[in-house]
Amino acid sequence: MSGNLKDLLLELVDEGLKGGLKQKRICELLQISERRIQRWRHQEGQLNRRPAAKTAKPYNALTPLENKIVNGMLSSRELADASCRVLSVKTMERTGYYISPVTFWQRMKTKGINGARGIYAKRREKHNKPDTGTVTGPNQLWSWDITHLRTTTKYQYYYLYALLDTHTRKTVAWYVSDSLNSDCAQTLWDMGIINENLLDKDKTLPRSLSDRGSQMRSRSTKFFFNTLGVTQYFSRPRTPNDNPQIESLFSTVKNYPDYPGRFASLEEAQKYFDKFFNWYNNEHYHTSLGMITPADYHAGKAPEIKAERKRIRETTFLRRHQYNCLPKSATA
Repeated sequence: MSGNLKDLLLELVDEGLKGGLKQKRICELLQISERRIQRWRHQEGQLNRRPAAKTAKPYNALTPLENKIVNGMLSSRELADASCRVLSVKTMERTGYYISPVTFWQRMKTKGINGARGIYAKRREKHNKPDTGTVTGPNQLWSWDITHLRTTTKYQYYYLYALLDTHTRKTVAWYVSDSLNSDCAQTLWDMGIINENLLDKDKTLPRSLSDRGSQMRSRSTKFFFNTLGVTQYFSRPRTPNDNPQIESLFSTVKNYPDYPGRFASLEEAQKYFDKFFNWYNNEHYHTSLGMITPADYHAGKAPEIKAERKRIRETTFLRRHQYNCLPKSATA
């Protein structure tokens, strides 16, 4: 269609809109698709479906005087810590005008002054996602956490401390206690360092990743890590995705078919988890590791295992091909 005819049709549509007709009715009279008119306007950047229509001013829009009052209340040093609801009430008491809290909130949002105020603003901490760096092998980053264990006694709990290598998913240490304290957390790390033979001063100790529990951020724990030269990283509050490996481990712990749900004694819990973590490290085929056990992955056996599995697959496919595609005499 020529440009002149296109412009003429758009002008006719605009005239009809000015006269109060609907665009659908105008297109019916002109015998043209309404979708085509929409497409033409989109091509010309006229995203408004009724470019000639006038936008009606809201009946309850603020008057110039009320706008001046709002700006004055928001710029008042005396009311710097007041919320939008307080500002609305103060405006009625001082000026005799009603300005809704929503209006104050929208204006505060536009100026970037909404949100927590006063002491609450000072208490708010901004946490960033922990930048733990690149992890390329075992014993570079250890993730740890604590989970509750139910007992057969009401209102009594045991606590499972677990230390996990984030690269290989091997549980390098675990500890069951009847109390929550920093000493148990430090004992857990001592066990992990001993189990992985990292007592040599020439060996670099793994970095620490945990949530912001009191046992992780206590002064004694920070002093313990500072003495060892271990860098601590903390996940953001209420953000389990910052430390997903340990959360996945605890999910496996609680959903394991043999998990008893409750423990009658501390000795029973220790005996159970000794068996469980032996299975988890040495027999459990981990999905994220390519169906390799954490112990084998931790020991660096993954390339050898993958190569052997690839050889078996290729041999199996070749044998099938020979059986199904070649003459029976050739495969005999």
